[in-house]
Amino acid sequence: MPTYEASYPPNLYHASRPRANRRGPQFQIPLVRIGNINLGHIFKKLFTLVNIVRLLWVYVLVWGERQVFERAIRSCQWETWEHWPEGATPERMVLIADPQLVDDNTYPGRNSLFLGLTEFYVDTYMHRAWQYVETVLSSDATIFLGDLFDGGRRWGQEEWVAEYKRFLRVFPIHSGKLTLCEVAGNHDIGLGDDIVVDALRRFTAYFGEPNREIEIGNHSVVILDTDSMMNTNNEEIYGPPRAFFDALVKRGGESTLPRIVLSHIPFYRPPDTACGPKREGKPSLPISRGYQYQTALNPDLSLEILEKLHPVAIFSGDDHDACRHIHSYSDGTRATVEFTVKTFSIAMGVSYPAFEMVSLWNPGESEKSGQATFQTKLCMLPSQFDIFRQYFKVLVLTVALMLVGAARSWRVNKKYGKPGLDYLGSDKDKADRVYRTYPMAFKVALAYGQRLKRNKWVLWAMGRPSTLKREFMERMVRVGAVVGGVYLWLLFRPVV
Repeated sequence: MPTYEASYPPNLYHASRPRANRRGPQFQIPLVRIGNINLGHIFKKLFTLVNIVRLLWVYVLVWGERQVFERAIRSCQWETWEHWPEGATPERMVLIADPQLVDDNTYPGRNSLFLGLTEFYVDTYMHRAWQYVETVLSSDATIFLGDLFDGGRRWGQEEWVAEYKRFLRVFPIHSGKLTLCEVAGNHDIGLGDDIVVDALRRFTAYFGEPNREIEIGNHSVVILDTDSMMNTNNEEIYGPPRAFFDALVKRGGESTLPRIVLSHIPFYRPPDTACGPKREGKPSLPISRGYQYQTALNPDLSLEILEKLHPVAIFSGDDHDACRHIHSYSDGTRATVEFTVKTFSIAMGVSYPAFEMVSLWNPGESEKSGQATFQTKLCMLPSQFDIFRQYFKVLVLTVALMLVGAARSWRVNKKYGKPGLDYLGSDKDKADRVYRTYPMAFKVALAYGQRLKRNKWVLWAMGRPSTLKREFMERMVRVGAVVGGVYLWLLFRPVV
């Protein structure tokens, strides 16, 4: 006759004791019934520590993946900051600078896994923000200020087309709205004498001519390819923007509309000129240059554009941080304000990305009152790092609560003699009973690798039954299964 472990007095004692005595005194729920439904029993099953932590995670994830974006953009609603006369009907324009899609050129040498995760999270962030900008704000026009890609000037045709399709996935064009991506950046085509001709041709073919004048809100919005205007060695590059600029100057007296100039590179200003309170980094825009970059236009070109076009405002990008500067003319009789727009990306050295909102209202010659015909607001987006910090805080709280709950359960079981699953049967029977104690989510994962069912590593990871480690891991897996599912659903579900 085989010898069973139940023949040992301690195990035999535990196996024979009534379950109620073994588990210790139960928490008594008041008996409340509706028909045959015991509400007290339902309350006890639902309002457990594990379920409360799950609900906390769901709230935090919905906040971090949805609400924080929507609230940030709703706080910038046009009506909250526009100050036009009663009855005015302004046209609205959104300017987005330097999305600069992350690629191999952004972080050279970075592990491919980390690079892939970076690309995914940066794309997800910009796509989410873009969808809320387009649906919540309902602007009349959206214009990108260059540097759509990071390595656009280096790619071959096949790579470039793949990144172009990726750009359209991140920033899908909404029907019925004017969306322009024609401002070329130095990361898109190059700069000055180092412009890549093939990259310029390709950019023009897919996005349109980078020199253009359009009318928005009774204003003349002039897009200038200032990157190419600084070229001196190839007429194919500097010829078109120079011809466009000269034509604008010739018919300058014919137009009475206020002009707004859009340039990728900021206009020149003296070094160490303060940029104002909205700048996140150093207080001034650095004046420097190098291979394929220049932080400000040449002084002569800047002054020429100012004095020949007489813009009422200039909007630029490239610097990745906000800057407001007032340019003076050589005769000192005029001044033009320039707004350098913050990057839209979380991977470009700023914690809080942003975009510029421009409200345009020009009632015409008969109603001019000498007041400005445009108003602007820099709308700040949430910090992804702040969101991750909140997730980390909740994770620490989760571990602490699950550890406290596991310790309490383990002490009760130890005190009242909860039996282990190894008190009866053969080794195979015991292994089967150990497997049956795994949470359902863990069993589903193991179903794809049946050989792991009784693997020593799995047993080590989950802990043996009736141990503090097992109590803790069971709770963490039960919470993690729900949290992971909700997080993935929020990541991949369309925002609108």
